[in-house]
Amino acid sequence: MRTQKTFCNSDRYIFDYDICSFKKGFAQIDTNEDASYFGNWVNFKSLELVTYCEGDLTINKCENVEEFKNQLLKVVSWYKKNKSFIGIDLMLSDEIKKDFNKLNLDKNYYLHYK
Repeated sequence: MRTQKTFCNSDRYIFDYDICSFKKGFAQIDTNEDASYFGNWVNFKSLELVTYCEGDLTINKCENVEEFKNQLLKVVSWYKKNKSFIGIDLMLSDEIKKDFNKLNLDKNYYLHYK
């Protein structure tokens, strides 16, 4: 997995509407911690996980599907353990839903809109 860390002097909305938009294949990992200064996104096709927290930006690009599934499970399990996971929002996108389904992920574990 390649991890890129940087600083982005912005808020999460540049990710919602541009960098990690559904038009670019990203779904949102919704937590009860989401705010203008915090958010998580996932791309099931490019195998990326993106986290923005108070300007700190971390992008994890997985090398293969197995690595991606393990990393996604780790992230979601951590939020569930800390009682802040809501679910992954596929953004009502047929393409993102198709990419999610290709990975054979458990809808009941990951999604809040099925």
